[in-house]
Amino acid sequence: EGIAVDGSGRAYVMGTTSSTDYPKTSGAFDRIFNGDVDAFVTKLNASGSALDYSTYLGGTTTEFSAAIAVDGMSRAHVTGQTRSENYPTTSGAFDRSFNGGIADAFVTKLNASGSALEYSTYLGGTDFDQGHGIAVNGGRAYVMGTTSSTDFRTTQGAFDRTPNGDVDAFVTKFNASGSGLEYSTYLGGTHSDEGGGDIAVLDGRAYVTGTTSSIDYPTTQGAFDTSLGGFQDAFVTKLNASGS
Repeated sequence: EGIAVDGSGRAYVMGTTSSTDYPKTSGAFDRIFNGDVDAFVTKLNASGSALDYSTYLGGTTTEFSAAIAVDGMSRAHVTGQTRSENYPTTSGAFDRSFNGGIADAFVTKLNASGSALEYSTYLGGTDFDQGHGIAVNGGRAYVMGTTSSTDFRTTQGAFDRTPNGDVDAFVTKFNASGSGLEYSTYLGGTHSDEGGGDIAVLDGRAYVTGTTSSIDYPTTQGAFDTSLGGFQDAFVTKLNASGS
């Protein structure tokens, strides 16, 4: 679940619903409930007195929402997890097929009116993958999440292309059209690293947070704390602009 606000003070809310009568708006992308649980994206007007748009988002099984970000042209970018083999994807998107396992992450960009998808893609490998946080910078979506897939898609030159433990975090940057990855990397140590935190981007550099139980979570020389303090610690990590 998440909320974002645009420059005109309009709130965009993403969440999860099992209601067949969740409020939809005329002309919205999807007005029909699809499965056991759907995500939804709802945009309120500036006074909160009416819906600018409201739509379901999902396939015929289960979707869980996670986070939403809005760009300077009032377009919502959302992420979460899907267990549906028919989650709505778009022509030319990075990955239009469910990869197997328990769940894939999804990344979806709606147009400003909520009537259509500008792009929508799966993101994951053959085990469990979930998006937890999303940010937009320079028209590009940056996604942070959690994966237990040993074949999660990484990119040449990325910081870490090898899975490290039971569960890793990941950080992935899409190109502007959602057709490819500008970078994608694992992030973690040899135990569990949950990317269940958030992501922010400034000047093309991603700042991410989550939790780790790894004594060898990657830290940097001179950082505030380079040792695991207990069973589980928070982490704060800043990547360079290329994700390398």
